[in-house]
Amino acid sequence: MKTLLIPVDFTATTDNAVTFGAAWAKRYEYERIILLKTFYDNVFDNIVVSAEYAPVNQEYRQQERRDAREKLDQLCHQLVTQAGPDVKVCTAQSEAPLLRAILELVQQEKPELIIIGSDDHDQVSGSTIAGSVISIAKTSPVRVLIVPASYRYRPVQTALVPYNYNALHHLSKLNALAVSPLWHHVNLMVLNIDPKGRYQEPDASFYETEAALRNYLHHYNFSLHYRNDRNIIQGIMAFTEDHDVQLIIAMPGKYSFLYSLTHKSISEGIYRNTRVPVLILK
Repeated sequence: MKTLLIPVDFTATTDNAVTFGAAWAKRYEYERIILLKTFYDNVFDNIVVSAEYAPVNQEYRQQERRDAREKLDQLCHQLVTQAGPDVKVCTAQSEAPLLRAILELVQQEKPELIIIGSDDHDQVSGSTIAGSVISIAKTSPVRVLIVPASYRYRPVQTALVPYNYNALHHLSKLNALAVSPLWHHVNLMVLNIDPKGRYQEPDASFYETEAALRNYLHHYNFSLHYRNDRNIIQGIMAFTEDHDVQLIIAMPGKYSFLYSLTHKSISEGIYRNTRVPVLILK
């Protein structure tokens, strides 16, 4: 059963991811959507901020869970209405930390895709899930789709694919998408950012690389684009501002433009600057 997993924490950011997920599931013919809520408590969750720092009693915790389950039921009803009768909607609850809960559910239910809501420069909800975007993206064994909180679903007609000359073989990951006829009419704008501007004076090696690139992309309608920005991430974001794209497709591995985000400011990287969803292939 083709399954989509969406972790939720009842913030505006994950509520938007649920709405986006309903449209995505309907468009790409998913059969099931699972909403995941974790009730993991750390030591600080058991303290009420007050003069006495009084411990939270058991009754409070039980009411908190009842409220959460009621909200899950409301989201399920919303999803059924938006995604249609062909999509089965169910919930999963866990006492484990978020990342562990996601990985356990991936192993049990085998979803094809995880949708993660992320805060952006227009909307900051304080979502705990948004704060874990990079760790989820790095550790997930299945594809992850990161949806900015301010983005509203649009059908994917044009997708941006940033790539690195040193990792062209990762473009073979696109073949998994090409299997579906629903992706056959998507136009790929394939972008290389080279601060040295080698594309301006191409040599034999450049033409060989470009020929290999065309071979990897022969299943798609595509166009090749080049920029010489010094900062790769800023170059990608600038490209999305100049072109109407509805999705960025990121390659896995250390040559992905996302790799540097694990070593630099996340807020200045993906979910503060990107205007469109990012699909991370695996």
